[in-house]
Parts: sequence; structure tokens; C-alpha cells
Amino acid sequence: MYQIQTTTKMSKQPLWVIQFKCCQTLSQVHLEHSSSCHSLRMGNKSWKSSPVFISEEILIEILLRLPVKSLIRFSCVSKSWRDVIRSSSFITNHLSKNMTRYSNRYLIANYPVDPSTVEPDLCQYNLYSSETFEQCLKLEHPLWTTIGRFEQCLRLKCSLSTASRCVIYGSSNGLLCISDSDVVTQSPICIWNPSIRKFRILPQPTLYHLDHYCFDTVLSVGSHPVLKDYKVVMLQCFDVVEEGDLDVKIALGVQVYTFSTNSWKMNEVMRLDWDWKPCAKCAVLNGISYWLAEEVSAEASVFRILSFDTGNEEFEHFRVPEAIANVDGGLYIEVYKDSICLLEVDYCSCEDDDGGHIYVWLLQEQTFNLLQTIVLPSSGTCIPLGFTMDNQLLVEVLEDDDDNYQLALFAPESKQLLRTPILLPVHTRSQVHTYNESLVLLDDERVINCLDSKEYREALYG
Repeated sequence: MYQIQTTTKMSKQPLWVIQFKCCQTLSQVHLEHSSSCHSLRMGNKSWKSSPVFISEEILIEILLRLPVKSLIRFSCVSKSWRDVIRSSSFITNHLSKNMTRYSNRYLIANYPVDPSTVEPDLCQYNLYSSETFEQCLKLEHPLWTTIGRFEQCLRLKCSLSTASRCVIYGSSNGLLCISDSDVVTQSPICIWNPSIRKFRILPQPTLYHLDHYCFDTVLSVGSHPVLKDYKVVMLQCFDVVEEGDLDVKIALGVQVYTFSTNSWKMNEVMRLDWDWKPCAKCAVLNGISYWLAEEVSAEASVFRILSFDTGNEEFEHFRVPEAIANVDGGLYIEVYKDSICLLEVDYCSCEDDDGGHIYVWLLQEQTFNLLQTIVLPSSGTCIPLGFTMDNQLLVEVLEDDDDNYQLALFAPESKQLLRTPILLPVHTRSQVHTYNESLVLLDDERVINCLDSKEYREALYG
């Protein structure tokens, strides 16, 4: 049973201060409206406080509704609260409530930097409120600092100008998958929760291009709903020269990292009769990762869908119909209304009062059905970047008389374009990810504190 010290009268917007005391085997929680432990004074009036006892179940329900920042602070108050907040059941329930109540959701976007003061390729990301679009946090990770870039150059034995920059490959339940934009043997792969400023460096996978020339590697991260485990999928395309055969073959290798076992599993290598270039962005739904790949050797635009199910570990690929793939505006794969969809952008068919169309094709058992046609606004050029968690279209807008890209939200039903103050880079590919804060990794013994550079170097170099 917990004792809460409260007041009989409160002002309209109280600022509660939480103190924790242990009393024998029970804990007492004092919620105070001021620094005084006994009374609140306002003007000439005084309100005496009176204790109220609540059960542990009610207290946990209160904690489940708090943001991560507050929970991290409260976990330092007492061992009993720390054990509750760091328990796997509390972490799972807190994430579930955030997902169902659409609370504590953000946008992560890379932003333009001044080349005269910052290295142009140095990765810069901010965390923005999904409601006010104000900057909430500048994301900082050891891989993204100047020192981290120099350490990377030492690992790769290359110059700073040729070193690959670090990028975000995906977001899932508060976790970000980050690695080099060009993944090589020595590239660290990290799973990072910026809400709690902790990350896990994954063990080195057995990369296929140790023996073969690898020219494309992409990553994805996601949670499998049945296995209740997080998975990282690595797709690698590489050249293979078989003994006695002078022709170079194309092969595709898939590896899967499992959080619970902290290990990689190498799946079967598949020979392909077509050369491909995958899109870096991956759509993940119900434990299945989907990539859109283009056949670079084809005369016309030919696209394929690549998918890997982390549950049964099955890989599939099939062609996108030519009627959908043969467009000049671009083709994108996204999660929309809890389904995998292709976005076919067509700027050529625009009328006088619109700026083009986006045809949303629903993927169902390797077939595509037209789900929706989105008419883009006529002002500026809108390039789709994805969807928010409430199914609004994220676009980057370039005005005809402006050199700046601006992030905007477009509501397909009302056809309203909401411009945000968030600026996007012009000379590099814009990256925008939806982000739901969570406590995932808080109970993980393998995590590293982002603020501890010594711990990071020891984990990286052994």
C-alpha cells in the first residue's frame, strides 16, 4: 500500500513534486504541490494536507501513463520503483498504452547543415513533436560525432572524406537501427533507444562479401508479434564466380539477428538471374520486411518486391506489374492503414488545379489492388516520404521560387497541406521516420550508455 500526501484544494495547474520514502517494507509516495511537506500557502490562505492510501496496482497504472523522461527520473528514487519500472512486464505494458493512446509520438528527420562549419556528410538528426513540430531533442550518438567518425576511419583505414556516414535504417517501438550508409565488414550495427540514451552494438555478422564482391547491403528492424522478439534482417547482394564458370552470377544472402539470443543466423544463399538495386528504406509489418528493388540490367523500368518473414524465415520476390512500375514520378513502398502499399507518383497527369497524383496500391498475396488516389496540391513539388501513425502523408515540398525543402503533412481526405517549420536537406536524401518513445532496452544487460564514451570504445574494440 502506498501513501500519497495530497491537498484538499489545488490551483488550476499544479506542479507536482514526487518524493519517495521507504517505511519498513512499504513505500510512501508524497505528491506535494510546493516545497512544504505539510501545507500549501497561497496569499493569506493555507490548505492542510491529508494522506491518501492507494494500492500498488493503482500506482502502477499512474506510472504507465507517464512519459519516458519522468519514469527514468522516478526509477532513481527508490529500489522498489526502479524494479517496477525496469521490469519486462512494465516496459511491455507502457509501450502498449503508448501505442493504443497515440501518445508520446514523434518525428525524426535529418536536417541541413552549414558545410562551412560542419562536414556535409556528417549525419545530423533531430527529434520533433508530431503535434507542434517543435524540436524536442538533438539526437546524439557516438557514431555521429566527429570523434566517432575519426575512430571509424581508423577501423576502416580510410580518409575522413571517403568514410561512409551513419544513417537510420528503420524504427520500431522506440528502437532505431543505425549503421554506415555503405555497410562493410567493419561497420558497427547498433540498435539504439534515444529516449533512454542506451544502445546495443550487435555482434559482427559473417558477411558474405568476405569472399565475394558485395555491392549492396540493406538492413531492417522490427518486432515479431507472435515470437515477441525483435529481429534485424540484413540483405546482401554480391557477385559469385563458380568454379569452372567464367560468368559472374548474382546471389542474395539473408542473415537474421535475434535479440533474445544475441546472435546472427545465416540463411540460404539464393542465386538470381537478374541484377538488382534495393531501396534503402524498408517497410516492416507483422514481422515481415519488404523492400522495393529495381532491376538495373533491364531496358525498361522493372521493379520487384523482396520480402523476408522473420517467423518462418522464408524469402519471396516477385515482379511489380509494368502498368504500376513504368512511371516517371517514382515508386515507393510504405505501411499505410496497417497494410503494405506501393505509392505510384505521377506528376505528368496533373490538371490545372492539382500537382499530380499518388496512386496507392494495396499488396495482397503478390497482387496489387488500387486502394486510393491522392490528389496532390498544386503549390510546389511534393515528394512522398511516408505516412504518420495516424495515416497522414509526409511530403517534402519544394517551392518553385525557393531552394529549401520543407516537411509538410498532407491529409488525403480533406486535401489540406500543413507546412511545418522543419527544413530538410537539399543535397542529400531526406530521411523522416515516425518514432514512438518506449522503455525498450532499459532492462537489457548488454546495452551501453551513450554518454559513456569509454564504455562505447571498449564494446566496439573489445
